Amino acid sequence: MTEQEQQELEMLRKEKRQRTQRQRAQAALETAGVPVSFAALLAGEDDGDTDQRARDFCAAYQAALAEDIRGRLPQQPPVVTPPAAPRPRRGIQRLR
Repeated sequence: MTEQEQQELEMLRKEKRQRTQRQRAQAALETAGVPVSFAALLAGEDDGDTDQRARDFCAAYQAALAEDIRGRLPQQPPVVTPPAAPRPRRGIQRLR
C-alpha cells in the first residue's frame, strides 16, 4: 500500500469515526429531549468521551432552561379574591 493510499484510508477511518460519534451524540440528545442540532459539537474521539460530553451538555441545557423558565414566572403566586356578593335585584319582583 502506498503512502497516499494509507493517508486516504486513515482519512476515511477518521470520517467514519466522526460520523459514528455524531450519531451517538444525536441519539443521546434525542433521549434527553434536547435539540439534536448540538450533536456535531458534542462528538468526541471515542464513545466514552462523546457520552460524557452529551451528559454534561444535557445537564447544563436543562439547568439553563429551568432557570430561564423560573425567571419568567411571577415571584409571588396570584392572589385569588372571593367573588363579589350578588347584587340585589332591582325592579318589580314576582310574588308567589
